[in-house]
Amino acid sequence: MTVSWHFVRLAGAVALSAVPLAQAQAQAQVANAPVGQGPVTPASSYVLGPNDEISVTVFGQDSMSSKTRIRADGTITAPFLGVVQAAGKTTAQLGTELSQAYVRGGYLSKPSINVEITAYASKTATVLGAVPNSGLYPIDRPYTVSAMVARAGGPRIDGANAVILTPVGGQPVRISLADLAGGASRMVQPGDTLFVPTAESVYVYGEVNKGGAYPIQPGMTFRQALALAGGPTLAGSVKRIEVRRGGQKIDKPDLDMVVQPEDVLVIKEKWF
Repeated sequence: MTVSWHFVRLAGAVALSAVPLAQAQAQAQVANAPVGQGPVTPASSYVLGPNDEISVTVFGQDSMSSKTRIRADGTITAPFLGVVQAAGKTTAQLGTELSQAYVRGGYLSKPSINVEITAYASKTATVLGAVPNSGLYPIDRPYTVSAMVARAGGPRIDGANAVILTPVGGQPVRISLADLAGGASRMVQPGDTLFVPTAESVYVYGEVNKGGAYPIQPGMTFRQALALAGGPTLAGSVKRIEVRRGGQKIDKPDLDMVVQPEDVLVIKEKWF
């Protein structure tokens, strides 16, 4: 089978040009994605903030129960009590303070109050790119980078096993999701953006059953890339291979060599 190197370069260019498009589509999805709807059960350590929506239930007192959004100054308006500071407290703390306020005011003797978060908005992270479910995710408990990507469904089959983390006001950092003892265990902070890029590719052509571009996984060898391409045809020979890297032919290539991005593997015909 004859391979056109012009075609290989063109295929690589098309694959690269698709990345910004995929990112733009993911960003469009996020623009329309809802912020954590509920009611949901937060971790006890979650601290309320502006724009979080909460439901306050005073058991046996429907007129005192309400659903409200925390204002920009961190306050809410509670029936009979007026303005109450809510931001900076957990749901348990707010419930306790409301109970005490109703007792002090002489409205109730032994109130039972439950506070739930119905929509998170003050503390979120954004997950974009090659994941099944891009969007805004509430930081309702401590999350590592790997755990937050997992919430979005993990990398798609065409996604890299890596994430580009951009903190608020900081510089992007590329983190390998395989580095569970290092970068992947970094804690996600409010406002962080996590982008999973499309996996870099290796191209397999020649006498193979399914020639084309295949996503590179960490440590992948040419033998593994050949397996993804369905192996050699009956006319192909694994002893007659050609590898091009950066447009240059590699001397004495071996199928057990580790693949690099944009490498091209060609399986040639057997000598009969």
